[in-house]
Amino acid sequence: MSAWRDWFGSLGLISWLLCSSAVVWPTTFPQLFAAQAQAVDGQPTMEQLLMALTDGTYQFCTEPDPQDWRDGAGACFNFVKQELTLEGYYGYPHSGDFICLRGQVSGDWLSGEGLVTSWAGQGWIEIPPEEFVWDREGRLSLNQGEVIESEGPISQIVFGQARLHLQGLYQYPESRMTSPTQLCDWSFNEPQS
Repeated sequence: MSAWRDWFGSLGLISWLLCSSAVVWPTTFPQLFAAQAQAVDGQPTMEQLLMALTDGTYQFCTEPDPQDWRDGAGACFNFVKQELTLEGYYGYPHSGDFICLRGQVSGDWLSGEGLVTSWAGQGWIEIPPEEFVWDREGRLSLNQGEVIESEGPISQIVFGQARLHLQGLYQYPESRMTSPTQLCDWSFNEPQS
């Protein structure tokens, strides 16, 4: 009888975790049990959840899928995942307000570097000399900004340190925003052959 009680208790915990999480959980029970076993306080980290996803393109936003004509709600992170390396952009759908990001996930954070293109009307008057929070949600902090390329009124600014807090984002069923490869050109930082 004790084994049945333990089984139903585990099932109840899993049900609670599935209902209380803002992120869509792994779809197979082995992945689910593995994520639960490594979880802190019963809540897996984003690193654990992302490891359970196949490599590919994803969209996570600060608000649930609006299920209408919009590409996303709130601030969204559209990225390509390869193991725990993410490359994409974070910003506001249907606007020019976004920051390209690439880096590694550890715990609930993406840490790496950022890139922004600045132009007249959408420009940066000055780059803050110290770490600052970029978004209204308080999730993305940038530091060590430097203009790396400038062509007339268009400049590219790279941030040597970028940190994005991923916990609590909603995973959308599919990525509906523009592909990160179309918006983020990191070629300035690639070795020339």
